[in-house]
Amino acid sequence: MKVVVFGANGRTGRAVLLTLLAEGYQVTAFARDPAKLPEWPGHDFAKIRGDALNPTDVAPAVAGQDAVIVCLGDSSNPVLVRLGMKRSTARNICEAGTANIVDAMQDAGVKRLICVTAYGMADTRRKLSPAFRAWHVAMQLDAQLADKERQERIVRASDLDWTLVRPVGLTDGAFTGRWLASATGERRKRTISRVDLARFIVDTLTGGGNLHEAIVVSGLTIKQAFPND
Repeated sequence: MKVVVFGANGRTGRAVLLTLLAEGYQVTAFARDPAKLPEWPGHDFAKIRGDALNPTDVAPAVAGQDAVIVCLGDSSNPVLVRLGMKRSTARNICEAGTANIVDAMQDAGVKRLICVTAYGMADTRRKLSPAFRAWHVAMQLDAQLADKERQERIVRASDLDWTLVRPVGLTDGAFTGRWLASATGERRKRTISRVDLARFIVDTLTGGGNLHEAIVVSGLTIKQAFPND
């Protein structure tokens, strides 16, 4: 199966790339600067330089693929932006980039889409703690959530075979193989490692499940994973 990953140079995108390669997928990495992508001995993959905000970059990357995984996100440091530093990513990267990707998929007849958004979208927003909401306001992260909510609406409005993946707080921790994937917005831990999330994403692609669902993915402690032991 041929898969293109958008946002491949981000930490989540890289974890997804490596997991796909380990499973034998034919992978294309779409990134603004492919030279920054890591090399993994024994794993070859195609690299495309492009900007998700440019439809003419997106269309050829999507053509001929069997599936698309979107890991777009705002890489700007919110603290530095507040201090006046120039943004490194467009404020509407998720909305506008995903709109271009969805259009390209529909034009090319590519149906399968897995799109990573975030916990706190739509029906899960009310489940955010007051402290977390206050931190979001202080760091001006509400704009990022709003961008991702618009991204979700674009995906939902499409006729694609989509799955929305809403991870809780992401870490660079080790693989555990333990997580809760919930279509009803439930969560356990407040965090999940990117490598665990990547495994869930690739398993979802391989298994073909969770169509037209928004899945919250959160980590599990050993006790939560094995309550009867």
